[in-house]
Amino acid sequence: MDSNDPIEKRYIFLANAVAFAAHIRRPNDHQLKAVASSSLPVTGGLAEASSGPQDYNEYISFASASTRASGDFADTRRAADFANGNHGDNDLSTLTFVETQVNSFKISTKLDGPPPAAGKPLTFSVDQLHLRLESSSDRHTQTAFRGLEAEFKTVTFNGQELLVSTAPEVCTQYETYDKLVAAYQEDARFRKQFGSLFYPMGNEKTGVTALLSKPTIPNAHGCVVGTIVTGLKWAGKPPEGTEITGNRLKIDGIGSIYFGEIIFEPYSRRLTLLRLQLGSINGGGGAACEGHTGGQSIPP
Repeated sequence: MDSNDPIEKRYIFLANAVAFAAHIRRPNDHQLKAVASSSLPVTGGLAEASSGPQDYNEYISFASASTRASGDFADTRRAADFANGNHGDNDLSTLTFVETQVNSFKISTKLDGPPPAAGKPLTFSVDQLHLRLESSSDRHTQTAFRGLEAEFKTVTFNGQELLVSTAPEVCTQYETYDKLVAAYQEDARFRKQFGSLFYPMGNEKTGVTALLSKPTIPNAHGCVVGTIVTGLKWAGKPPEGTEITGNRLKIDGIGSIYFGEIIFEPYSRRLTLLRLQLGSINGGGGAACEGHTGGQSIPP
C-alpha cells in the first residue's frame, strides 16, 4: 500500500464555551447537562447558544445564560482566494474568541445537622458572571492571548457581599506561553506580584536544589494551573461558617467555590469563573461560565 502524502498545511482552531454544567453525586446521582454550550470544529466558524431560566430542584438556578465562539482568518477577503483547491497555501493570521455570560446564578440550600443549625437557609449568589477570551496567531509563532475580561458582579452569601479582585494582566501582558514562563523564571518583580497565583504541582524543587536552580513556574508536563483572582474579601463582617483561602471560598453546608481558575498550555487557555466542589447535603462538582480558546498550525 502506498504511503499517505505529507499532511497539508492548515490551522487547527480551538474555541469552546459553556455556561453551566454539574454532576450531583449524592444523595442521588444526577447529571446536570451542559447548558448554552458553543463549540467550533477544527475549521473554525461561529457558534452561539443561549438559555432561559434554569432551576435544578430549587438547589442551583440562574435566570439566563449565553455563549459565543468564533474563529476565522484575520483577512477574510484574502481567505476567499484559497477556496479554489489551494487551501494549503493559506498562511493568513487568525483570530479566535469566546464569550460566556450567566445571570442571577444562585445556590440555595439548608444546613443539615442538629439544632440550632438544622434548617438554616443558605444562599450564595452572583448577579452576573461574564468572561471573554481572545487569541491570535500569525501562523509562525506561539498563539498570543491578548484579551481577557472577567467580571464577578455582586457576589453575596446570605446578604453579605464578597469583593473579588482580579489581575487579568497576568495573561494579557505575557500573551504567549513562553513569555509567561520566561517572566516567572527571570523577573523577580513578576514572581513577587503574581507568583502566588500559580498552583503548586507537588513536584517543585526544594532545599539546596531549589536555591541553586533558577525559579521554574509550577507545571505538570507543560500544563500550568492558576487563578486570575488576587483576593477575596468580605465587604463587612465575615458570615458565620465561611472561610477564605486564596481564591477559594468554603461555606459550611454548601462546600467550596473556586474563583477565576485558569489553565495555561502552549497553544490554549481555559478560564473557569466558578468551579464548585459541593460537599454538604448535596455532593458533587460543577462549573459556571467557562471559556477555552487557542489553536495552532500543523505541521508546526
